[in-house]
Amino acid sequence: MTQKHDGTSVCSSHLREDAVAEKVVAVVAEKDVAPDTAGDGRKCSKTVHTKSLSDCLSRVSSGIAWVLETAFFKVGLFVGEFPIVTIVTMVIMCGLCGLGMKTFHETEEQEKLWVPQTSRLIPEKAWVDRTFPQETRFVSFLAVQPEGNILSPDSLNAMMDYYMESVNIRVNGRSFMDMCVRVGPFCYVSCLLELWQYNETIIRSLTALDIITMVNRTVVSPVSGVGVQTLLGGELTYDAQGTVLAAEATQITWALKKESDNSDAAEFERVMIDKALGGHKNISGTYVYASRSFDDEGYGAINSDYKLLFAGFSIVFLFILMSLGKFNLMEQKIYLSLTGMACVGLAILAAYGLATGFGVIYSPIQSIMPFLLLGIGVDDMFVIIESWKNLTPEEVKLDVPKKLAVTLSKAGVSVTVTSLTDVVAFGISATTTIPALSSFCIYATLGIFVLYVLVSTMFAGVLALDERRRQAHRDACLCCYRHSDNYTPNRCGTGKSFLQIVFGSLYGPFLTKLPVKIIVIAVTFSLAALGCWRFVQMKQNFDLINYIPRTSYAYTYARTKQSYFNRDGVDATIYCGGFNYFEERDHLKEMHSRISQSHFVQKGTINSWITTFTTIAQQSGWNITSETQFYSRLYRFLQTPTGQRFASFIKLNSTSEPVSVLASYINLRHTRQPDSAHDVMSMDNIRDIIDTSGLPRFGGKDMPEYMCFAYSRDYMTFETNKVLQEELYRNLGMSAAAVFLVTLILIANLWTSLLVFACVIFTMADVGGALEMWGVTIDTASSILLTLSVGLAVDYSAHVGHTFMTVSGSKNDRVIVTLKLIGPAVFNGGFSTFLAFVLLADSASYGFQMFFKVFFTVVVFGLFHGLAFLPVVLSLIGAEPYTHSDEAPSSMSVLVNKPSTENNENRISEQKGESLPAGHTEASASNLRDQPPRASSGKNASR
Repeated sequence: MTQKHDGTSVCSSHLREDAVAEKVVAVVAEKDVAPDTAGDGRKCSKTVHTKSLSDCLSRVSSGIAWVLETAFFKVGLFVGEFPIVTIVTMVIMCGLCGLGMKTFHETEEQEKLWVPQTSRLIPEKAWVDRTFPQETRFVSFLAVQPEGNILSPDSLNAMMDYYMESVNIRVNGRSFMDMCVRVGPFCYVSCLLELWQYNETIIRSLTALDIITMVNRTVVSPVSGVGVQTLLGGELTYDAQGTVLAAEATQITWALKKESDNSDAAEFERVMIDKALGGHKNISGTYVYASRSFDDEGYGAINSDYKLLFAGFSIVFLFILMSLGKFNLMEQKIYLSLTGMACVGLAILAAYGLATGFGVIYSPIQSIMPFLLLGIGVDDMFVIIESWKNLTPEEVKLDVPKKLAVTLSKAGVSVTVTSLTDVVAFGISATTTIPALSSFCIYATLGIFVLYVLVSTMFAGVLALDERRRQAHRDACLCCYRHSDNYTPNRCGTGKSFLQIVFGSLYGPFLTKLPVKIIVIAVTFSLAALGCWRFVQMKQNFDLINYIPRTSYAYTYARTKQSYFNRDGVDATIYCGGFNYFEERDHLKEMHSRISQSHFVQKGTINSWITTFTTIAQQSGWNITSETQFYSRLYRFLQTPTGQRFASFIKLNSTSEPVSVLASYINLRHTRQPDSAHDVMSMDNIRDIIDTSGLPRFGGKDMPEYMCFAYSRDYMTFETNKVLQEELYRNLGMSAAAVFLVTLILIANLWTSLLVFACVIFTMADVGGALEMWGVTIDTASSILLTLSVGLAVDYSAHVGHTFMTVSGSKNDRVIVTLKLIGPAVFNGGFSTFLAFVLLADSASYGFQMFFKVFFTVVVFGLFHGLAFLPVVLSLIGAEPYTHSDEAPSSMSVLVNKPSTENNENRISEQKGESLPAGHTEASASNLRDQPPRASSGKNASR
């Protein structure tokens, strides 16, 4: 016979399978009719208890749920009928999208990746690149004598050995002299040796007194114009008269020309690196860094750690294989697991193809995309499989297309909630002013959307094929082999899901006990308070050295230089365009004076051609009274030995008189700053001095605003740091708001949406606080990953919140059933995400280490709030389930301890040994066993 409750037909087990199928289709067909919201609002005003906004929203929720469930039912029906067509279509579509990768190009320019495109630095760098293109590479040595004196004959002889070895290196028949940057007649090698003009005979014969005398007598090197004191590092020893007697360290820098093919220079650098790492008997420590070092050591670490990525994928695949299927020959799901991994790969292909096809830049941080999509995709797959396992005995008897349709109608809303919130969160974050972060969010948005489509179609199609195979008694691996009808699965391959037993019979009842609730709430708010307190203390500090592995020679060099040359900040240059230098000489003099007095500029590091020229003009008695005289004397000055070292500082309009200056520059070095915030202050200070010096301005499009401006490659990092913290808080806030709105629309219950949103906020606070205590600072990597984690944090809570709204009964009962139905999927999704990146804990790459730290904390705190805090709060103050005035609200409606499908082993009648929720008697449990599925209350519940 047939019983009807809440408008839903539930067929008794003796009906024929086709009759059951017809009734299920009929139920869903009724839901194709959208709720009537026209007219005078009678639908929203018609209430069960009171006419309230919450009841109106509850009715809207039914409409949204019905629309989504109906759509997914139809998708499932089509995919179940035509699985191969669906699979082939999806593969072809992803392949077509992937054609966009023919324009693939990895953007490496820092100003295109990390600098806001509205920054003044963009046109300034473009002008510098056009006018003074960077034409140098370098190799830098640090020679350290912590227990001795670097100003000793033995130390200088060791430096001379290195110099002579560099001169004798041959690369493809070319020597250092052929590749070096020249300063007058000399190759540029900045070190103490230039005080004796690299004369080996003189240097080999120097005494300690000779060295001390020359170092103290010479203020500025006659070759490079570098202040001698800047070449000395560590603790300096002085006598009573202030004479330098000893130093602990010094620097040696070789400069090479940058060419169209830098392979020879790169090979020279490699040889010099090997020589430095080999050490010298007369120097305690020799450390080295070269132009190629960051690519070799920084990006090299990333590339070498890709093996961890593939190992993580393998671990996740094994976990999926164990979780989706059963341990027997027919019900293991190896091909379904492979399909899940293939969906991630196809989503990456399609996303990359679409993004690059539309001209979105690709940056190195896109390398973490596979981890992100793997975590999200696996989560959705587990939700679908869990819905498949939770079909009623009657639904299990349906043919494969209808069975898949019912499964997708149940899982579709939950998958949509999480996927759409991720899409919106990343889409909102794509509006950031930092190009690399914006492009990553665009790639992620496309990837998540494509993955959502693939899981709902391609993965579902393979699930349908796998079910047909199982029903045909074919082997799970060798599909051509058919097992006999008498085949009996082994004991490990039958029975209930272990996690369903844990969540439904053990964890759920335990969590609903009052003392446990109190403890969970207390722990949650304590963690949130601690997290907020530590999160707001997180410092902003971007240190490029962190991106070099700690075991690298380059990292050791950088930290050693910070230790021994702790006065040194970043090098900067003041560039000036073509204006009347004679008329503006007073403004130039004023600018120089103010800069030299700035505490952000290291004393003795300003190397100014205009100051040197003015001093020599005064000493020579030149009476310069006109522009013509000024340029004539300047031209002659550049022909002198002193002026030759400034030849590259000035760009003239002609190689012969009369001349004028087209452009020029002045070098300086900032003082070392304690953190990124002070680095930004030092940059802004120099800019402010120059901008207010009264010098002319440029005119024209894409030109710098001022004809004189300060520029350094490090300023690009400073520009990023200038907006990084603001962008982080902005992106987190906007993403969180977007997640709440999408959750509200799809869950369509204000109170439940607020509780889910609270879980997201608590998770982010805990993650931020934990990272701060872990020593993480606000930099580009942490900002990107924190923004990314908003989308992930919502997944753990949204599934639970939505499922709770589809379950009927007391709040405690609804929580227990919610945990039984969706708990395994949420846990598996989080645990599989953890498995994907657990190997990165030992990564040599800073980016991958940061990835592990952020995702580890997101998974831990996300699962805690989704599977502990949210169920506890829902059991206390959860909203009423979905209702509708005419029909039972959705095909996802379930009852407490709703029957499962695994050989009917989960029937309520067979669960007498399971723990009952707190407050339930045996009579109440008996009553529940006699009821059909429903999810309504009040008026509908009485039908």
